[in-house]
This record gives sequence, structure tokens and C-alpha cells, in this order.
Amino acid sequence: CTVSQSIMARKADPAVRERILQEAEHVIHLKGYNHACLDEIAKACGMTKGNLLHHYNSKSELALAVLDYKIKEFQSRKVEPICSQAAPEDAVAAMFTEAERFFDGNGCKAGCFVGNIALEMSDLDEVFRLKVAGFFEEWADGLSACLERCKSKGYFNSKLDARGSAEAIVALYEGAIMLARSRRDATVFGRVGKIAKQILVQYKSSK
Repeated sequence: CTVSQSIMARKADPAVRERILQEAEHVIHLKGYNHACLDEIAKACGMTKGNLLHHYNSKSELALAVLDYKIKEFQSRKVEPICSQAAPEDAVAAMFTEAERFFDGNGCKAGCFVGNIALEMSDLDEVFRLKVAGFFEEWADGLSACLERCKSKGYFNSKLDARGSAEAIVALYEGAIMLARSRRDATVFGRVGKIAKQILVQYKSSK
């Protein structure tokens, strides 16, 4: 066939790609990147390995695409709700409450997909390290931008370090996941969430 025909034949269906990303995330999340295999991911997607490779040329390409998918998801689930609420400190607390409910429901297993990849791959593959770093950077950037807007409107006083507070909240969240997973105890989210909320409460303007 011609080059143009070949390109048309390889045109991806967005719905199929999203299903692949969701199933790949599930398999890699449970088994880790190194122990997950394309055959298992393809089976979860209801397709052959050859069909899977039609969309993604390798396991690393697929895993990196999953990381991009998670970045977009976190922006909508973790950052935008905080930006949209009048009391961002309550939105931060709610983020930990939601995590406590979620991890209590699954027995505190699996942990954070991106955090797991960070621990497993950052010292082994520079491409993965940079992608993971970008994920956490985007998360912190989004939170920081929200806090800066609140500060400019007078909700927080000028002493608030928006960037440092954003990074602290992200670090507390990821650390709470690790503690909950290792202890099999989701109640850690409630305790840590109170501290995360207090980081912001102390800088609320008195007016």
C-alpha cells in the first residue's frame, strides 16, 4: 500500500486508546512496570499483543503515555477543584478525606501509580524520571497558581509561600499514601490532612 494508505490504516481510535491507557494503568499499578507485560495488558484490553503494538510500539512508550494520561487526570481531579472553591484549605482537606475513603476501600494496596513509577524507575531510566518529575511539577504548579490567585485577592496574607505550601501539600499526600500502604491503615490520611489544611489556615487574612 502507499504511505498515505498506511498512515490512514494506523489512525488511532481515541476511545480504543483511552481503554488501553486505563487497562495499562491498572496492570502496571498492580504489578509494577518491570513485572507488567504487554501480553497481559493486551488481554485486559480484549485484544492481541499485535493489536496493542499497533497503537503503542513498546511497553515504555505505552507507560509514558499512561503517565501523560495521569497528569491530565490529576489536573482535573486534584487541582481544578481547589481552584474552584472559595475555601482552598477545605478543598485540600477534602482531598485527603477522599484518599482515606478510597484507600480504605481497597485495603491500602497498590499506592500511587506515579509514585510507584518514581520509586521503581527514576534511577534506572532518565526518560521516566523526567516524565515523573514533570507530573509532580505540574501538580505543584497548579496548586501554587491557585494559592497565588487567592493571595492576590486577599484571601491569604502576603506571608504565604504559595510554591512551598503547594510542594508541602503534594509531599504530605504522597507520603501519606506510602505510610497507609505500608501500615495497611488509611486513617493516616485524616491526621496528615489536618496538617495539610493547617499549612494554609495559618495564612488566612483576618479581614
